[in-house]
Amino acid sequence: MITFFTYPGPNSRKAQIMLEESGEAYRTQTIDITKGEQFDPKYLEISPNNKIPAIVDEGPQEKVAVFETGAILIYLAEKSGRLLPPSGAARADTLAWLFWGTGALGATLPQLHHYADLAQRIPGTVERFGTEAVRLFNVLERRLSQREFICGEYSIADIPSFCSTAGWLGRVKQLSDGKLGDTPSIDRWLKAVAQRPAVQRVG
Repeated sequence: MITFFTYPGPNSRKAQIMLEESGEAYRTQTIDITKGEQFDPKYLEISPNNKIPAIVDEGPQEKVAVFETGAILIYLAEKSGRLLPPSGAARADTLAWLFWGTGALGATLPQLHHYADLAQRIPGTVERFGTEAVRLFNVLERRLSQREFICGEYSIADIPSFCSTAGWLGRVKQLSDGKLGDTPSIDRWLKAVAQRPAVQRVG
């Protein structure tokens, strides 16, 4: 049985979608970050970076703790044999785009969110992270204009970028003052991913 340590937010949503896609049985345990529960020594043994989400997979042979969203997706994909090619160029491509979704798109948008919503904006910050967000969405639009999903078939590469894009595409268009125009390929992809039963179960 897998224990899923979570608190509402985009990264937890990414991990839970993959839990649903994997078909693995799991139970949920909330880590209330507003109360500092992420700093509890017992939780730090699971997630040394004191962040959510994390999982603990307790089986008959061993107990496996995994933190970092991308690592959780890879672990669940490998365990279930779903949404990650087993080897070769297709696997390398999927992992590259997974890391792009977590380390590029998924890192830029929270920074933009932080600076855009400050009561008193710091000059240059929204422009800097907004420009990078536009660049990243243009990368995604070009990619999806050539294939149905990010790596052709639906995979773990789609999940982080879907969650980030669904929450932020419209806002980035608004903040970019027209620099990010129409995104028909992204729009089509967002609808396709949103229709998956696992995504709908997570909400």
